[in-house]
Amino acid sequence: MRVKKTSVMKEGRLRFRRHLAPPEFTGPEAAKKAASFRTFTTGSPVLDGLLGGGFREGRIVEVLGRSNSGKTQLAMQSALLASRQGKKVLFVDTEGSFRPERVEEMATSRGWDAAGLLRRIVWVRTDSYAEQMEITARMRNREATAACSMVVVDTLTRNFTIGLPGRPNLAERQGALARYLSEASRDAFLNSRAYLMTNRVTFGQTRDVAIGGRTVEQMVHESVLLERTAGVVKATRLSTGDCARTAIGASGVE
Repeated sequence: MRVKKTSVMKEGRLRFRRHLAPPEFTGPEAAKKAASFRTFTTGSPVLDGLLGGGFREGRIVEVLGRSNSGKTQLAMQSALLASRQGKKVLFVDTEGSFRPERVEEMATSRGWDAAGLLRRIVWVRTDSYAEQMEITARMRNREATAACSMVVVDTLTRNFTIGLPGRPNLAERQGALARYLSEASRDAFLNSRAYLMTNRVTFGQTRDVAIGGRTVEQMVHESVLLERTAGVVKATRLSTGDCARTAIGASGVE
């Protein structure tokens, strides 16, 4: 059964598309801005090596995997490490997965002041894709989020699959995802933010495939697949096929 468009959804999409005149860059200006982007550590030397240093401003990194593969652990850890660098972080929680007590445990196990670091993490729970899109569209205009240097979304596709379920809504769902990722990519570059988005998977013929398919694959800058077996986490950078292995301990992904 096709989901009816509500006035709330329509209003959210309308506001999402509203922008001021887009900024203009010459080629050298764009190159200079890209060269100024900083990199945020994942907190794991193994994953930093796989990603060429970590999560870079101006880019979206998708971390996908099955349940219990370590995605949310990495999401919370990355937010903590960015906070440790003195940066403000926006954590967009679509599944109720954020656990401040787990972030405190990660910080305490490293000998850090957990309370001080948590104060730099802005947590927002979203229950619809319209809300999720609106957060990105208005981020720079809200005092609580304007200064955020990193954005963590856990998980990317949950609200879209619930709000626009099934094959009858496929085209609209993929279109909404494309608009959301386009806005996030724009925000990442213009406002010098690093994006980490976790994602669920379905079972493909040769490997697990991210929900959102080619739409997500083509619009993120990098994808990392996490697979966890018997306490070992295997991370694969899908663009190159490079792999690394690590584990999850009290301090997070090692």
